[in-house]
Amino acid sequence: MAEIIIPYVPRKWFWPLHQSQKRWMVTVAHRRAGKSVAQANQLLRAALRNGRAFPPPRYAYIGPSFAQTKDLIWGYFNQYAGVIPGTKFSESELSVTLPTGAKISLYGGAQAYERIRGLYLDGAVLDEFPLLHPECFDVVVRPALGDYGGFAILSGTPQGRDHFFEAFERAKKNPDTWDVFVIPVTDTTALPPDEVEEMKRQMTPNQFAREMLCSFDAPVEGSYYGDLIVELQSKGRITKVPYDRRAGVVTGWDIGMHDNTSIWFGQRIGKEYHIIDFLQDKGKPLEYYVAMLQKKGYQYSGHILPHDVKARELGTGLSRYEVLQQLGLDVTICRDHKIDDGISAVRAFLPSCWFDEGNCDPGLVSVKAYQSAPAINLGTQHARPLHNWASHASDALRYLALGFDQVAGWAGRNAFSAAGRGRWRLPGLARLT
Repeated sequence: MAEIIIPYVPRKWFWPLHQSQKRWMVTVAHRRAGKSVAQANQLLRAALRNGRAFPPPRYAYIGPSFAQTKDLIWGYFNQYAGVIPGTKFSESELSVTLPTGAKISLYGGAQAYERIRGLYLDGAVLDEFPLLHPECFDVVVRPALGDYGGFAILSGTPQGRDHFFEAFERAKKNPDTWDVFVIPVTDTTALPPDEVEEMKRQMTPNQFAREMLCSFDAPVEGSYYGDLIVELQSKGRITKVPYDRRAGVVTGWDIGMHDNTSIWFGQRIGKEYHIIDFLQDKGKPLEYYVAMLQKKGYQYSGHILPHDVKARELGTGLSRYEVLQQLGLDVTICRDHKIDDGISAVRAFLPSCWFDEGNCDPGLVSVKAYQSAPAINLGTQHARPLHNWASHASDALRYLALGFDQVAGWAGRNAFSAAGRGRWRLPGLARLT
């Protein structure tokens, strides 16, 4: 093939990324630094240089939403790959097939997590990583890169000490295999100085520290529980919390149909709540979760589920409540409530909690990331939470907080009495019999 000149001039702060020989990279960059353009061209260059004929090389650009990926990144690939004769574009698939046979596919939102599973990849960019599912890289993309020793770039702008921060810290501890690039606005000329000053005036100090100075320590506005989780960490309340066989275990569930089912396991010990375990999976039947509960070997006092568990499914004619009853679970239905009241209940609940740091870490990552949905045009926050990967564990914790004492109180009187089941009606909980 003749020499190809792509009309891309790298900004000097991205030269280290383009020159890196490491397989894994983390890029922490300020807004408008140009990371999406740089990373799109990194993929394009790698695809053009890959000489393997069969199977054809595959690359992926993964963004937080389908709309963002199509509206922004698709345009970049059209611009830069469009100069290459013989390149084929499929807008319906959001894919670019180069004349060499190499293919670059764009994925956005939840579809990325599912569509990539089982594929092979030669390289991947995971952009706006804080907004992607925490398991997207380790569970889905990393295995896909194994066949041909593919590379990956994890990039984004800090959103607190979340899974992106954990990836950033892991990368720093492994300099032999990872390159880390931190690009604050003070190290670039991407924006005029007067524009940066105006942003500083319009943003809160925490927003500016995160979005422009690349600080992971600045609190995230709209986070419902982040401050309380940090406080628990500072007090040493996220540590090893053993199961106490003298006390029953109460679980709080959020059941997903096509997304995650999340379950928290807690015990009331005196005036404290010991959260000893967390379970989350997807695409599994209810029988799987009941079997997992049995496998853990805990003595259960009750199981709190959301009000919609009573809805009957068209396929079976049974509600999930009825299915769980048939599987032997003693189910309590959390009262219907306003989201704001439930969030207030969790905020009142958390200061009395201890969390097992090993078992509960995946759930705590979600709880820390749970936040209100931003109203972009108004500069304010919507009343309702942002529904994303962090919602399921946070919803399950809400049901646990709302129902814990009532279930524990009922169980204390009737924990081992089959004859007593269903006789107590307690405030705040509807007990189905």
